[in-house]
Amino acid sequence: MSFENKSLRDLLIEAVRYGNDPEVRARLNQVVDHSMNPDKFKELIKEQALTDDVMDVHSVNAIREDMEHIEAHKLQPHFIESFFLEAFQTLGGKIRKKETGRYQITSVSYAVRNRDMQIGYGEPVLKRYERVCFDKEYCVIPGQAPAELICPGHPLLEATIDLIREKNVDVMKRGAVFIDDSDFSEEARLLFYIEDAVQDGVTLKDGTRRTISKHVHFVEIKKDGSASGAGYAPYLDYRAATDEEYKAVHDWMKSQDWLCKDVEGIAKGYAIQHLIPEHFAEVKKRKETMLDKTEKAVKDRLTAEIQYWDFRAGDLAQKEAAGKTNSRLNSKLAARRAEELENRMQCRLAEIEKERRISPMPPVITGGALVIPRGLLHKLTATSSGDTFGHGDRQSVEYAAMNAVIQIETSLGYRPTDVSASKCGYDVESYVPEGMRKRMAVYANALRFIEVKGRAKGSTTVTVSKNEILTALNKPDEFILAIVEVDGNDTHTIYLKQPFKNAPDFTATSVNYDIQDLIEESEVLYQK
Repeated sequence: MSFENKSLRDLLIEAVRYGNDPEVRARLNQVVDHSMNPDKFKELIKEQALTDDVMDVHSVNAIREDMEHIEAHKLQPHFIESFFLEAFQTLGGKIRKKETGRYQITSVSYAVRNRDMQIGYGEPVLKRYERVCFDKEYCVIPGQAPAELICPGHPLLEATIDLIREKNVDVMKRGAVFIDDSDFSEEARLLFYIEDAVQDGVTLKDGTRRTISKHVHFVEIKKDGSASGAGYAPYLDYRAATDEEYKAVHDWMKSQDWLCKDVEGIAKGYAIQHLIPEHFAEVKKRKETMLDKTEKAVKDRLTAEIQYWDFRAGDLAQKEAAGKTNSRLNSKLAARRAEELENRMQCRLAEIEKERRISPMPPVITGGALVIPRGLLHKLTATSSGDTFGHGDRQSVEYAAMNAVIQIETSLGYRPTDVSASKCGYDVESYVPEGMRKRMAVYANALRFIEVKGRAKGSTTVTVSKNEILTALNKPDEFILAIVEVDGNDTHTIYLKQPFKNAPDFTATSVNYDIQDLIEESEVLYQK
C-alpha cells in the first residue's frame, strides 16, 4: 500500500482504517510535523488566552522556581501552629493536643466567634472542633476523625489574627528592642515594617478604591542614614531584650541623636524609590496584559452578537412588511436585544477602563524596632561574648566557608548564587540544570538551598537561627546544611540532609546543636 503524495485528509482516513499499521502512523506523523508551525500555535495561544494557566515549558519552569522559593519561605505549618496555640489561648480558647500533629478544640471563646461574624465570610466559626491540624498530611488519618486544616484563610485563624492585631497594634507603633545574636558588630540599626499597596479605579461601597495587591517589606536604617532591605521575615532571628539588657540599651539611646531624626521619612523615601516602583510595575504589567485580552474578547464576542441581532431585526422587519409574522420573535424584540447587548458591551468596557487606572498608594509604616547587635550589647553591658574570635576573624572564617561551598557546587555542575545578604533562611541558592534533574531523580526540583556554617577548627557546636530551621523543615529534600571547618587556608566541608527534626519553640530565635550529633542523625550527602 502506497502513501506517497497523499493529503493530510486522506492520511487521516487511512489512519482510521489502518490505525495499527506502523507505516501509516509514521507517514501521518511526518505530514503533521511539516504541516504545523509551533511558533504560530504559541503566538495564537498567547494572544487568545484569558487565563494564566496556558503557558509553554519555559513559563512552567519559571513558575516552578517561584513556587520552590515560596515553599521555602512559608510560615505554614510550623510558625502558624506555635502562633495560633499561644494567641488562641490568650483569647480564652481551650485547645489540647491529641494525636501527632492534631489537636482538639473544646471551646472557642465568644470574642473569636463574634469577630468572625463581623469580618468573616463563608463558613462560620464553630463553638468546638473535634480535630484540627496545621499540616495537611494530618487531615485524614485512617480510623480517626477528619481534622480541619488551620491555615491562612480559615475563619478561625483569621478571626484570631484580627483580634490579636486590634489588641496589640499600638505595641508595634511604640516599637521594641530586638537583639541580633548572630551579628557581632557594634552598629545598631532601626527596623521598620512598611506596607505598600496598589489600587485600581474600581470604587467600593464605602467610597474607597479597590486594592488589588498588597506587600509588606522590612527596611533597616543605619546611623549614617543609609537604608536597605532587611530581607524575608528578619524578626524570626531576633529575640527580645531582657530587663537588664533593655536598661543598658535605654541609657545608651539617650546619647544617640540619630534616632530622633526623620528616620520614618528615610524609610518611606527608600520604599518610594526602591520598593513601590518594582511592586507597581509587576502588578501593572500583569493586570494590563489580562485587560487587553479581556477587552478584545468582549469586543469580538459582543460585536458579533450585536451584528447578528441587527441583521435579524432587519430581516424580520422585511418579513413583517410582507405579512409574514413570527409569533415567537418580532423585529422590535430583536432590535431591543441588539440595544441591550450594545449597552452591556459599553458597561463592560467602562469597567475595564476603571480597572486600567492602576496607581500605587503611599507607603504606610505599621511598626518599628531598634535592633542591637550582639557585639554592641556586650559592650554596653560590659560582658564578654565568650568567643575567642574577633569580628574580623569571624568574617574571614565565614568568607572562607562560603567560598568553599561555591567552589564545590560549581565543580558538581550546579550554578550557585550567594544570597546571604537577603537573609532568606539560607546562604547559597544553587540552580540544578534541567539535564541533571532528569538524570538525578533525587534532585527533581530546580533549586538547592544551602545554609553555610563556617567554624574554626576544633569547634564542637553550631548555632542555627529559627528562620533557617523553618526553611529546612519546609524544604527537607532541597535544604542542605553545609558545615565548613576552616583551618587557615584549608577547609573541610560536609553536606547534611534533613539535619533538623523538630521546629523550635515559639519564643526561640536560635538553637545550638552539637556538630557530631547532627552528623550522626542526618544523611551525609557530600564530604570534602
